Amino acid sequence: MITPPSTLGADARLSSSGRIPTDYRLLLGALGLAAFLTQVRFIPMIKNNIGPFELVGGVLILVFGLSARTARPLLHPPVVRVLAGILLVGLASQINISELRATTGLVHVTILAFLYLFLLVTHNLIRQYGIGPDRVLIYVCQALLIVGPWIIYQGISSPEAVQEVGPFRNRAHMASYMLTAFWMSLMLAQWPGIRKRERIVAYAGIAMTLYAVAVSGRRSVYLSLFIGLAVLVIAFLVAQRGKRSSFFVAGAFALAVLALMYQYGPRYMPQLAFFQERVAMIDDRLDAALAISEDEARDQSFFALQRAGVLMAFRAHPILGIGWGGFAKSHYSPTGHEVHSTPMRFLAETGLIGVSLYVALLLVLLRSVGQSFLRAKGTPFANSFLVLGVGLSSMMISYLYNRHVTERTFWLLLVVVVASDLHSRRLRAHLESSESRTFQEARSPRSDNLAARKKRHDRRTRDVENPWPASST
Repeated sequence: MITPPSTLGADARLSSSGRIPTDYRLLLGALGLAAFLTQVRFIPMIKNNIGPFELVGGVLILVFGLSARTARPLLHPPVVRVLAGILLVGLASQINISELRATTGLVHVTILAFLYLFLLVTHNLIRQYGIGPDRVLIYVCQALLIVGPWIIYQGISSPEAVQEVGPFRNRAHMASYMLTAFWMSLMLAQWPGIRKRERIVAYAGIAMTLYAVAVSGRRSVYLSLFIGLAVLVIAFLVAQRGKRSSFFVAGAFALAVLALMYQYGPRYMPQLAFFQERVAMIDDRLDAALAISEDEARDQSFFALQRAGVLMAFRAHPILGIGWGGFAKSHYSPTGHEVHSTPMRFLAETGLIGVSLYVALLLVLLRSVGQSFLRAKGTPFANSFLVLGVGLSSMMISYLYNRHVTERTFWLLLVVVVASDLHSRRLRAHLESSESRTFQEARSPRSDNLAARKKRHDRRTRDVENPWPASST
């Protein structure tokens, strides 16, 4: 028997956010904004290098390390163990990297090491202070209140400068970041027990991320978004009646924003006309990714050229790849760019071992979210975990064409997955404890005496109300 949601009361949030020390609270809030400041780089001439997120995250790791000397030992959840394996493979793959890319490869391996330490520390920080995933989601949505208006203002003030999109390098770069932020905003909108102003911030985040995705023109992101929303519509149709209202409000709001931007947006914002044009070309992106039809122009496209270069690199070094961070500007890259597709990047730069670990990472994440949903089934938290699972699954379509391992919003999504796992475990323990207390009270002698007295009282009441038994005919 599962305790119904109405009985959770004050435990609806089940997080000890009020006990979080101020320094951790400030650092986590700063991480939410730093995740979007992608163009601030501390190592010139190298993309995806150390920036504000790594700086703030490094301070968080240092503060936690100094304050946790007497605390319980650090735990390594499965996702952290897989990241440790990816780090080791990335380090070992440097034996195959070219001399021209050696510095870049070292920087990229350093970033992998940071990601491993960052997730290890945040997992144990969340475990120690009982931080719910809603705290991380709120910090991300609050950052969107700065990033979103920044993007909109630039689009209105300089409509001809289509690549000037707030803190991002270009529109394509913005699309992947904002797609992840959209699902995090939608998850927060479903979260029970948050304050009204926090829910308003979540819906504002949904609107602004959808606008950013729309003006990006990234068709693979469109496809991922539309499939995810379609799955949510199906979930709404099959959900129990009591759970439909939450799905309906958030889903209807997201669909209404998209419909208004598509139908009426170009009248007021010229950049949204680009959204209409690119939506009609989604089938071309699917065709290019799957190579469904024979087309000479498609065979010379950016994606096709990168795929040919990846296969060339894989044939040269099938086990460990050509070195993590070694594809861009190498003789394997026909375009000179780094690999955009995340699975293909692992295949080219870390070989069979690396791509196997990448698949393992995705499976571990999906398994963790699925278990969180099952533990929370029958409670108000189930919808949020379902949104997280749908978002993560649909974003894997985008990952086929876009890089995401180096995206800082994806790193925060990993923190949300870890926090959801710990939160659902606390929730299940709470429910089982409540069931145990209810069972013990029902089996206690006092309960038996109370039940017998109530039965006698009901019998006397019935006799007074109907002193004349019904006569038999």
